[in-house]
Amino acid sequence: MISPDTLLYIYEIPGAGEPSFPRPPDSFIGLWNEDEFAYLFFTASQDGYVQSCVQEGGLPQWSRHEVLYGDWQQLMPEGGIELGGLKFMSPDDATFGDDALLLDPSVVFGSGLHPTSATCVEFMSDLIGAGRIFRALDLGSGTGILSLAGAALGLRKIVAIDKNRLAFRVTQENVRLNGFESIIEVHHGEARTCIDKPADLVMANLPFSVLRDLVVLKDAALHEYWVVSGINREQADTLGELFSDNGYRVTRDRVTDPWVTFVAQRR
Repeated sequence: MISPDTLLYIYEIPGAGEPSFPRPPDSFIGLWNEDEFAYLFFTASQDGYVQSCVQEGGLPQWSRHEVLYGDWQQLMPEGGIELGGLKFMSPDDATFGDDALLLDPSVVFGSGLHPTSATCVEFMSDLIGAGRIFRALDLGSGTGILSLAGAALGLRKIVAIDKNRLAFRVTQENVRLNGFESIIEVHHGEARTCIDKPADLVMANLPFSVLRDLVVLKDAALHEYWVVSGINREQADTLGELFSDNGYRVTRDRVTDPWVTFVAQRR
């Protein structure tokens, strides 16, 4: 766990895509690759290391940003939080109980405090509780929070995938912390590469552009339910139409301004 008063050193490298940074120092947290940018997270200044990697790789010049971890990540309160009837707690919380799920978000989105995560877990809980849902896909797993919830709610098999290497590692670690390795299978890669895997439920808390491209894929219609979030009302209307064209109907939605979460069920 990273302390709230730890100063993060974030190095932004444009045009890097998904570069290699060999033999990183002990202060290295991870690499966040986003489009054609690379973001390296450290707990200490590493100008020399980053400069040498940039020069060896023929990459553009870098910039550095500094921010306290407590300002970067929403911190889980002592005693944890409850989502969809489940309790999530930080691994270093002294009040930890056997009924809680452990979640260390590192620097990745998905601490459980965002309304999209909370609503996704609630909708998942209701769907799984109604029965006949045993397998799920977690597209864009982030911290793995939705996969952890699914496993705790009784799903037998979950495939989680994220194209970001840091999110992939964080999901893996949170799966390990909770002993769910036999239930949750974690992959690094694009969400579309898993869309043809058998599942009763798809969890997708993703940017609109990614969701739009996924929904129109032929294999998107293989699954009984989708829980979709990370979008605004206009984007939700567009996605609803795309789902309808692919044989689904929206059966439930909730607006937590500006965010929308909805359930699409195959007709």
